[in-house]
Amino acid sequence: MAEAIGVKIGGANRLRWVKKKIVIMLLITLMGSGLVAGYLTSDIIDADPSARKAANKPRLVSRNSGLIAETLADLKDDKRKPKFDESAYKATYYPIVSPFTSNLNGSNSFAQLSISVATYYDGRVLDNMAEHETAIRSAILMSLAEQELATLSTQRGKQMLQQILTREINRVLKEKTGFGGVNNVYFTSFVVQ
Repeated sequence: MAEAIGVKIGGANRLRWVKKKIVIMLLITLMGSGLVAGYLTSDIIDADPSARKAANKPRLVSRNSGLIAETLADLKDDKRKPKFDESAYKATYYPIVSPFTSNLNGSNSFAQLSISVATYYDGRVLDNMAEHETAIRSAILMSLAEQELATLSTQRGKQMLQQILTREINRVLKEKTGFGGVNNVYFTSFVVQ
Protein backbone atom coordinates (compact mmCIF):
# COMPACT_ATOMS: atom_id res chain seq x y z
CA MET A 1 0.00 0.00 0.00
CA ALA A 2 2.86 2.32 0.76
CA GLU A 3 4.15 1.69 -2.70
CA ALA A 4 0.76 2.48 -4.18
CA ILE A 5 0.59 5.68 -2.14
CA GLY A 6 4.14 6.50 -3.17
CA VAL A 7 3.21 6.04 -6.80
CA LYS A 8 0.18 8.26 -6.35
CA ILE A 9 2.19 10.88 -4.58
CA GLY A 10 4.91 10.58 -7.19
CA GLY A 11 2.30 10.91 -9.96
CA ALA A 12 0.76 13.96 -8.27
CA ASN A 13 4.19 15.50 -7.85
CA ARG A 14 4.98 14.79 -11.45
CA LEU A 15 1.67 16.35 -12.54
CA ARG A 16 2.40 19.49 -10.46
CA TRP A 17 5.91 19.61 -11.91
CA VAL A 18 4.54 19.44 -15.50
CA LYS A 19 1.97 22.16 -14.73
CA LYS A 20 4.69 24.40 -13.25
CA LYS A 21 6.85 23.80 -16.29
CA ILE A 22 4.01 24.77 -18.65
CA VAL A 23 3.24 27.94 -16.64
CA ILE A 24 6.92 28.90 -16.61
CA MET A 25 7.21 28.34 -20.37
CA LEU A 26 4.10 30.47 -20.96
CA LEU A 27 5.49 33.26 -18.77
CA ILE A 28 8.84 33.15 -20.59
CA THR A 29 7.04 33.27 -23.96
CA LEU A 30 4.90 36.24 -22.88
CA MET A 31 7.90 38.09 -21.44
CA GLY A 32 9.90 37.40 -24.58
CA SER A 33 7.07 38.66 -26.77
CA GLY A 34 6.83 41.81 -24.66
CA LEU A 35 10.56 42.41 -24.90
CA VAL A 36 10.53 41.93 -28.67
CA ALA A 37 7.54 44.28 -29.07
CA GLY A 38 9.19 46.91 -26.86
CA TYR A 39 12.45 46.57 -28.72
CA LEU A 40 10.80 47.00 -32.11
CA THR A 41 8.82 50.06 -31.07
CA SER A 42 11.64 51.76 -29.21
CA ASP A 43 14.45 53.96 -30.49
CA ILE A 44 16.93 51.10 -30.16
CA ILE A 45 16.39 50.03 -33.75
CA ASP A 46 15.18 52.09 -36.64
CA ALA A 47 13.52 50.21 -39.46
CA ASP A 48 13.61 53.26 -41.73
CA PRO A 49 16.24 55.77 -40.60
CA SER A 50 15.63 58.06 -43.57
CA ALA A 51 11.96 58.42 -42.64
CA ARG A 52 12.88 59.30 -39.05
CA LYS A 53 15.47 61.84 -40.26
CA ALA A 54 12.93 63.42 -42.61
CA ALA A 55 10.40 63.65 -39.79
CA ASN A 56 12.92 65.52 -37.61
CA LYS A 57 13.92 68.05 -40.29
CA PRO A 58 12.50 71.53 -39.99
CA ARG A 59 9.68 72.31 -42.42
CA LEU A 60 9.13 75.36 -44.60
CA VAL A 61 6.56 77.84 -43.32
CA SER A 62 4.05 79.06 -45.90
CA ARG A 63 2.93 82.69 -45.77
CA ASN A 64 -0.72 81.69 -45.97
CA SER A 65 -1.25 78.31 -44.39
CA GLY A 66 1.52 77.68 -41.87
CA LEU A 67 3.77 74.64 -42.02
CA ILE A 68 4.03 72.60 -45.19
CA ALA A 69 5.49 69.16 -45.61
CA GLU A 70 8.30 69.99 -48.00
CA THR A 71 11.82 71.03 -47.25
CA LEU A 72 13.79 73.43 -49.41
CA ALA A 73 16.03 70.54 -50.43
CA ASP A 74 12.94 68.69 -51.71
CA LEU A 75 12.07 71.68 -53.89
CA LYS A 76 15.58 72.05 -55.28
CA ASP A 77 16.05 68.33 -56.01
CA ASP A 78 12.70 67.67 -57.67
CA LYS A 79 12.87 68.94 -61.26
CA ARG A 80 9.11 68.53 -61.73
CA LYS A 81 8.31 71.24 -59.21
CA PRO A 82 8.78 74.95 -59.83
CA LYS A 83 11.86 76.63 -58.39
CA PHE A 84 11.80 77.86 -54.82
CA ASP A 85 9.80 81.08 -54.63
CA GLU A 86 10.72 83.09 -51.53
CA SER A 87 7.52 85.13 -51.73
CA ALA A 88 5.46 82.01 -51.00
CA TYR A 89 7.13 81.42 -47.64
CA LYS A 90 7.33 83.34 -44.41
CA ALA A 91 10.81 84.47 -43.39
CA THR A 92 11.77 84.44 -39.74
CA TYR A 93 14.73 86.51 -38.60
CA TYR A 94 17.13 85.70 -35.80
CA PRO A 95 19.43 88.53 -34.67
CA ILE A 96 22.78 87.53 -33.24
CA VAL A 97 22.97 90.16 -30.53
CA SER A 98 26.70 90.60 -29.90
CA PRO A 99 28.68 92.20 -32.73
CA PHE A 100 31.62 90.49 -34.43
CA THR A 101 35.00 92.23 -34.43
CA SER A 102 38.03 90.83 -36.24
CA ASN A 103 41.31 91.95 -37.76
CA LEU A 104 41.34 91.74 -41.53
CA ASN A 105 43.74 89.63 -43.53
CA GLY A 106 46.91 91.35 -44.73
CA SER A 107 46.40 94.72 -43.00
CA ASN A 108 46.15 96.53 -39.68
CA SER A 109 42.46 97.15 -40.37
CA PHE A 110 39.55 95.54 -38.63
CA ALA A 111 35.88 94.94 -39.30
CA GLN A 112 33.02 95.10 -36.86
CA LEU A 113 29.64 93.86 -37.93
CA SER A 114 26.32 92.72 -36.55
CA ILE A 115 24.11 90.24 -38.36
CA SER A 116 20.69 88.66 -38.43
CA VAL A 117 19.92 85.41 -40.19
CA ALA A 118 16.78 84.56 -42.12
CA THR A 119 15.10 81.19 -42.44
CA TYR A 120 11.95 80.02 -44.20
CA TYR A 121 11.79 77.00 -41.91
CA ASP A 122 9.99 76.46 -38.63
CA GLY A 123 11.32 77.35 -35.19
CA ARG A 124 13.65 74.35 -34.97
CA VAL A 125 16.24 76.22 -37.07
CA LEU A 126 16.15 79.18 -34.67
CA ASP A 127 16.37 76.81 -31.69
CA ASN A 128 19.42 75.19 -33.29
CA MET A 129 20.96 78.62 -33.90
CA ALA A 130 20.55 79.55 -30.24
CA GLU A 131 21.85 76.21 -29.01
CA HIS A 132 24.99 76.30 -31.17
CA GLU A 133 25.64 80.05 -31.18
CA THR A 134 29.15 79.68 -29.78
CA ALA A 135 30.26 77.37 -32.62
CA ILE A 136 28.53 79.64 -35.14
CA ARG A 137 30.25 82.75 -33.72
CA SER A 138 33.61 81.01 -33.99
CA ALA A 139 33.03 80.06 -37.64
CA ILE A 140 31.91 83.62 -38.46
CA LEU A 141 34.97 85.17 -36.79
CA MET A 142 37.31 82.78 -38.61
CA SER A 143 35.67 83.63 -41.94
CA LEU A 144 35.79 87.34 -41.20
CA ALA A 145 39.53 87.16 -40.38
CA GLU A 146 40.20 85.75 -43.87
CA GLN A 147 38.70 88.80 -45.60
CA GLU A 148 40.76 91.66 -47.00
CA LEU A 149 40.07 95.37 -46.58
CA ALA A 150 39.83 96.02 -50.32
CA THR A 151 37.22 93.29 -50.74
CA LEU A 152 35.02 94.43 -47.87
CA SER A 153 35.16 98.04 -49.07
CA THR A 154 32.93 97.18 -52.05
CA GLN A 155 29.28 96.25 -52.23
CA ARG A 156 30.18 93.10 -54.17
CA GLY A 157 32.64 92.14 -51.42
CA LYS A 158 29.97 92.54 -48.76
CA GLN A 159 27.54 90.39 -50.80
CA MET A 160 30.22 87.72 -51.12
CA LEU A 161 30.74 87.85 -47.35
CA GLN A 162 26.99 87.35 -46.86
CA GLN A 163 27.18 84.19 -48.96
CA ILE A 164 30.28 82.95 -47.13
CA LEU A 165 28.65 83.51 -43.73
CA THR A 166 25.43 81.81 -44.83
CA ARG A 167 27.43 78.80 -46.02
CA GLU A 168 29.50 78.70 -42.80
CA ILE A 169 26.47 78.93 -40.51
CA ASN A 170 24.75 76.13 -42.42
CA ARG A 171 27.94 74.05 -42.29
CA VAL A 172 28.06 74.36 -38.49
CA LEU A 173 24.35 73.61 -38.13
CA LYS A 174 24.60 70.55 -40.40
CA GLU A 175 27.61 69.34 -38.45
CA LYS A 176 25.84 69.79 -35.11
CA THR A 177 22.22 68.96 -35.97
CA GLY A 178 22.17 67.35 -39.41
CA PHE A 179 20.28 70.24 -40.98
CA GLY A 180 21.24 73.82 -41.92
CA GLY A 181 18.14 75.85 -42.77
CA VAL A 182 19.58 79.38 -42.86
CA ASN A 183 18.60 81.03 -46.14
CA ASN A 184 20.40 84.35 -45.83
CA VAL A 185 22.55 86.55 -43.63
CA TYR A 186 21.77 90.26 -43.30
CA PHE A 187 24.11 92.92 -41.94
CA THR A 188 22.52 95.13 -39.31
CA SER A 189 25.74 97.11 -38.87
CA PHE A 190 29.00 97.05 -40.79
CA VAL A 191 32.14 99.08 -39.99
CA VAL A 192 35.56 98.64 -41.55
CA GLN A 193 38.53 100.69 -40.32
